[in-house]
Amino acid sequence: MEVIRMKFKLNPILREEMKRYAGSRRFYVWLAAYELLLLAVSGTGYGIALRNGWNHVMDYSGIAYVYLVLAGILGSTVLLLVPSFAAASIASEWEDRTMELLMASPLKPFRIVAGKMLSSICLTLLFIVAGMPFLSLVFVIGGVEKRHLLELLLVLAVESVFTGSIGVYLSALSRKTDTAGIRSYLAAMGAGIGTILIVAVVYILRKSSGGHPAGVSPVSTFVLLLLVNPLVTLASLLMGHMGYTVKFERLLNVLGTLPQGILTHWCMISVLLQLLLSAVFFVLTVRRLQHYYQ
Repeated sequence: MEVIRMKFKLNPILREEMKRYAGSRRFYVWLAAYELLLLAVSGTGYGIALRNGWNHVMDYSGIAYVYLVLAGILGSTVLLLVPSFAAASIASEWEDRTMELLMASPLKPFRIVAGKMLSSICLTLLFIVAGMPFLSLVFVIGGVEKRHLLELLLVLAVESVFTGSIGVYLSALSRKTDTAGIRSYLAAMGAGIGTILIVAVVYILRKSSGGHPAGVSPVSTFVLLLLVNPLVTLASLLMGHMGYTVKFERLLNVLGTLPQGILTHWCMISVLLQLLLSAVFFVLTVRRLQHYYQ
């Protein structure tokens, strides 16, 4: 029987980026601090729940809230780390004066952008996976289903791709790492906080003006901006895990009347839309690098 060997070729840009971070002490310091934070939060929460359990009163709702807090920390980690990693992806090549060498290599812009984007995403996923053991204790004690962990991991991965694609694109527009970092964090804040502020301001202005029929919410289409908000996407998933789906739908209906199909599948629609936008930013970044080749 003939044995067929398939060689998996790792993207050279991704390999070099991972080597660079693997030799960085600062990276391990941040990872250790992150683990200590999760240990403190999970240890306190689980300790309280187990203490009640030893008194023959197991507080499963308390366990669920610990899961909620830990998931929130993981989501915040994505918004904080991805812009930092992605901002230095291409802009650092200009600062180190290695961009000309990179463009002179046989690598196409597609592979360069893919390697840069994957490196920032993989580093963030490393932090997410490092926090999963603390969440896995929820299943040992009870209170949350196993599929919830898989759904959470999938949504966090999508958020990493979405914010990473934006960061890499903004990095391609900058020649300085600091400038790219500021732009990336502003974009992340715009997606996470800016969209909420826009919807809130429009809601207040339209409601105060009285320019809408009685009984009809003043904002409708503007609520759809929240589909690109990573925080709202994560909140919709976690509220579903906690059994608060109806409350989440009511909260959105306060801002504006939306079709029930969008409300019911809000998280899935948001994830698909963010993946689509990630592909758009990826193409724009490739075209930006192609411009440098000309």
